[in-house]
Amino acid sequence: MKRAGYFATWFAAAAALAVALPDAQGQGAKLAGRNVKIGCQVSLTGKGAEWGQAAKVSMEIAVEEINAKGGIGGLPIDLICYDTQTSEAEALKTVSRLVERDRVLAIAGPCFSSEFEAIAPQLDTQLKTVINSYCSAKPGLSAMSQWAFRNTLTSDKQLKPVVAAWVAEYHPKKVVIIYDAEDAVSKAEGVAVLPALFKEHGIEILDMLSYRTKDTDYSAQITRAKSLGADGIGLGSCYQNAGAIVKEAHKQGLLVPVVGGACASAPGFIDIAGKDAEGAYMSTAAWIDDPRPEVQAYVKKVVPKLGGKPPYSGPRAYDIIYSYKYCIEKSGVTNNPADLESDRDKIRGCLAGLKGFPGVAGEITMNEVRDGAGASAILKVVNGQYVNVAK
Repeated sequence: MKRAGYFATWFAAAAALAVALPDAQGQGAKLAGRNVKIGCQVSLTGKGAEWGQAAKVSMEIAVEEINAKGGIGGLPIDLICYDTQTSEAEALKTVSRLVERDRVLAIAGPCFSSEFEAIAPQLDTQLKTVINSYCSAKPGLSAMSQWAFRNTLTSDKQLKPVVAAWVAEYHPKKVVIIYDAEDAVSKAEGVAVLPALFKEHGIEILDMLSYRTKDTDYSAQITRAKSLGADGIGLGSCYQNAGAIVKEAHKQGLLVPVVGGACASAPGFIDIAGKDAEGAYMSTAAWIDDPRPEVQAYVKKVVPKLGGKPPYSGPRAYDIIYSYKYCIEKSGVTNNPADLESDRDKIRGCLAGLKGFPGVAGEITMNEVRDGAGASAILKVVNGQYVNVAK
């Protein structure tokens, strides 16, 4: 099945999600004020533009659905979004603006682990407002603050079953790891997550080869991997680099299986690598090719607004808005300006205890360090598309 069929199983039961989620959550007491302010940080420019655009559109759709049914506590949501430009400095600037000037109740985002990591240390001492990332995956970041949440699976949880499936199919004995030394989650995968998982399976790591985010020439890394006799490659890489690395490997005749993590699995990897992507294994925190009616309804709404592109990072961003609605209505938030500090704390307490909350990306359950818990898909490239091969 080609890319045209990538979405074919999703476009049914369009009303299911609008019925299922809000009705399950119910309505709370009427809130004070004219609207409910929720902030969002999205990378609309820079290397994260694909993620940010899908997240913003997904959150806007959730807001439209909720407002059409009476909003939160009888008030419409005012979603205030800023572009982080996939920059730590801009992420810090925009989060301060949302907290101090816009006075939002909670924030959805940012996406990238480097942005999240820059913000988290300021949450306990200064910002004291929930941030909830829809795609940050570097392990350990939420533990930096009681206000830091991630509605996603960290890359160690994503990659564990993926590496196991990759090993079971290809039986690699000696591998190289190629990773982005500048991107936070890619570096974590390259220097910590993948080495630990390979060692669990008794795989020898021949070398760990780094590059910089804006690099475009990977011939040296592949030449080194080939000279060492690697029979597998682990990638700590975003999809743009990952696709180019795989193409270079095939150009040099290094036809070995590849496994990649959280940032590598966007459909753009297949677009860039083409036929050289075949057989690659990737992890993901949200598998959108899912026959559940609520997923089909969500995708039918979001894909046209993205010009036909798949909403990578979108499902968990969408679910965050619904979880905020639930917590605002169920935790006693008043939305009175005088109660802003206590309202923010009530949302924090509700999110920390969230268990089994329904969402298009699966149920939301926060673990002890406020990271999302649950199962992930195991993606394999088969005939030019991702297939979930999880049993």
